[in-house]
Amino acid sequence: LVERAPISRGIIARFIAGDETADAVRAAADLASAGLTATIDHLGEDTLNRAQAERVAEAYVEMLAGLRDAGLTEVAEVSVKLSAVGQALPGNGEKIALDNAREICRASADAGTTVTLDMEDHTTTDSTLEILHTLREEYPNTGAVLQAYLYRTEDDCRDLAVAGSRVRLCKGAYAEPETVA
Repeated sequence: LVERAPISRGIIARFIAGDETADAVRAAADLASAGLTATIDHLGEDTLNRAQAERVAEAYVEMLAGLRDAGLTEVAEVSVKLSAVGQALPGNGEKIALDNAREICRASADAGTTVTLDMEDHTTTDSTLEILHTLREEYPNTGAVLQAYLYRTEDDCRDLAVAGSRVRLCKGAYAEPETVA
């Protein structure tokens, strides 16, 4: 309903390319033709089970193949929310997320582009950075997003300030408690 309502359709279209890989590839091509770069995120951080997490990872692999086939890997990358690929699942969620992120990084390397791990709420920061450090052992160009308004971010930036490191700062979209932000 929100996607189709006249009042919200234009706002949504600005940020969501569509439901299919071809929609995102087309949007990345349009941005590239305007001299811009793109980072593409497959929405779906409310992953409830391993099968769903694996489907999200497969969607990223498909997206990376689409970007490669369209010749867009020099101007487009993907951003991954680890919760979408299993991080928040009970039990071995971090391992599931790492395995799925590793598959995405492998596809990204094969396509000739990069992956950036999105930061989510403060309760996932340590886990996300641990997964990042593990991924960087094999895929050193894996980037990270840090939320500028967390008190810890300056120290996290220092820790990530190594040759070849990519860090993107964002304002932060989560309602964090005053004790951490």
